[in-house]
Amino acid sequence: MYRNFASNNTRTTANLLSLKYQLKEFSDVPTKKFIRLNADEVNLLFRIQELSSNWAYNMSSLNRRFEFQNFQDSFCFMGQVSQIAEQMKHYPKWYNKNGIVTIDLTTPEVKGVTLKDVLLAYTADHISQIIISNHSNSIFDNCNLHLENLIQSWNNNYQKSQELNQVFDRSVNFL
Repeated sequence: MYRNFASNNTRTTANLLSLKYQLKEFSDVPTKKFIRLNADEVNLLFRIQELSSNWAYNMSSLNRRFEFQNFQDSFCFMGQVSQIAEQMKHYPKWYNKNGIVTIDLTTPEVKGVTLKDVLLAYTADHISQIIISNHSNSIFDNCNLHLENLIQSWNNNYQKSQELNQVFDRSVNFL
């Protein structure tokens, strides 16, 4: 992804990987430094990754409510998301009651939303779809997620998107 950044009243184009992040493993996420995203960047990532319109963005976090058929399914959902969150070292705030899970994602280091939050939102969307479509009587039947497929799907969304050629006008401060 290319962005413009201002430096001494001149414009320079820098190649930053802050919006285009190809995954190898979720455990790679803690090794990267992510910047706070603005509303346009969040909306662009939502379109690229085809996130559910049920996510709400409020400048400092992403929020969503997931509804499952029962508590077991919601607990399975939380268990699956927590495994990936642990690999990412990025933890959601959430609440589970009667099959309804509310989730709040933010990156405390930047006091806002980063690509890590969008990645975890993407992951939560896919896990919820699997659990809802495969409802069963046992919690163990639903806890069968193939992480390789999820990572490949995330990466493929970038390849099919034409919007990644856009250049953002935003000042970036490099440390």
